[in-house]
Amino acid sequence: GIPCVADRVVMAAAKAVLEPIFEADFLPTSYGFRPGLSAHHALETIRTIVNWRGKVWVLDADIRSCFDEIDSDALVAQIERRVCDRRMLKLLRGWLRAGVFEGGVVSVIEAGTPQGSPVSPLLANIALHVLDEAWAASGQRLGALVKYADDLVALCATREQAEEARELVAAVLDPIGLRVHPEKTRIVHVALGAEGFDFLGFHHRMRKSWRTGHWYLQKWPSKRAMAQVKAKIRDRTDRRYARLPLEWAVEDLNRVLRGWSNYFRYGNSAEKFDHIDAYINERLAILASTKHGLTGRNWVSRFNNQWVNQLGIYRLSGKVTRWPAHASR
Repeated sequence: GIPCVADRVVMAAAKAVLEPIFEADFLPTSYGFRPGLSAHHALETIRTIVNWRGKVWVLDADIRSCFDEIDSDALVAQIERRVCDRRMLKLLRGWLRAGVFEGGVVSVIEAGTPQGSPVSPLLANIALHVLDEAWAASGQRLGALVKYADDLVALCATREQAEEARELVAAVLDPIGLRVHPEKTRIVHVALGAEGFDFLGFHHRMRKSWRTGHWYLQKWPSKRAMAQVKAKIRDRTDRRYARLPLEWAVEDLNRVLRGWSNYFRYGNSAEKFDHIDAYINERLAILASTKHGLTGRNWVSRFNNQWVNQLGIYRLSGKVTRWPAHASR
């Protein structure tokens, strides 16, 4: 079950002890939940490898229910390779096998990491380290692996290498109780923009440069990311806000937009950012028309772009920038 406050404090302390030990072992293919690394380091690695090393066959793999299905015994065995303190191992076993109390019955959990725990991302990285090791030993000839927690892509030069990479990933994950999702795992040929793939919230696809005539991998918010932020905008501009000061809706929206912009501004997101700005204009105008009892499309001229700007809404347009070169791994 979800750990209580006291358990979370102990788990955070355990993470502080264990993390430096395993950080010494973790390999450059792993980016997720690691000190000094972010999703953007992984994304920049993908862009560089595809654009400058010609790895245009991509294994886009989806690990099914990773945090719920990691084999507890296999995970403890991984930890025992580096940790010999019996008290720490006993504590970890207890967390991994803690039951769920529901309807007066305690159900014992045989797999997965503690739900909502500060130590869960580290435990997942430890479990999946076997994949990084296997790739370092025999997968490097196939291409480059980029892994962020349970999300991963393998960047290969040929379809045959990508298919072999899929077999290698499946074979390594099986002993630790994990499977790649057969329907969500696919091999994509990104050359000449024929296909694209989604990874870490971005859609990745090659586009032709009008200046050089060459094709380069670019990225922008995926359809899912766009749908999610639009749902949040709708939620904060629905009819219940019509009875409240408009400034309250703007304040809520600005929190959402700043966070979303700070993540997606590193990429080729200008077109998507403009789309969201236009969507915000429309939603705020509809909200204001509801507030003032206007019908039809009378709000189009009255609640225009200038009016929206005067509200102090956070604008996405102009926020796109490059990932700083010095921040690359």
